[in-house]
Amino acid sequence: MKHVRTITPDAPVAQMDDMTGLPGIVIACLRHWNRGGAAAALGLLRAHMSEATACASFEALQDLTDVLGPHIRRPLRCHAPQCQCVGLDEAAFARFVEEAALGEREEALMLASLLVAPRGIMPLADAAHRLGLTLHRAVLQQRTQGFPDPANQTRH
Repeated sequence: MKHVRTITPDAPVAQMDDMTGLPGIVIACLRHWNRGGAAAALGLLRAHMSEATACASFEALQDLTDVLGPHIRRPLRCHAPQCQCVGLDEAAFARFVEEAALGEREEALMLASLLVAPRGIMPLADAAHRLGLTLHRAVLQQRTQGFPDPANQTRH
């Protein structure tokens, strides 16, 4: 007896409010790229980080999409940029980039194998590593800018 598949690639698995830090930015970039192309993704990055960081992140995102394009198994399903739901494909892609950025190479390679054909696994994981690191640095910079300066300027 075959079971009916009720889980679709765009089925909601989380809320954007739950996606803080790196996964949230990755999902936002993916959505903007899918809906408005490179210009929309670059505009999003420029709105949330410095020009230098936005450009570095954008170059890494371009590298990732260049690898993803010819090797992808099927198109990733994304919600609209303003939607609060996070789809299954979006969550898996964000997890993949996060694992690659944080140095979990085996996990990243396994997740990449679900996204692309075998020839694209290594290049995709490398591109995700670069993208994830630039975005992770941007997240850390934003967090540290929120800390007040210490009363004592002496650094030890």
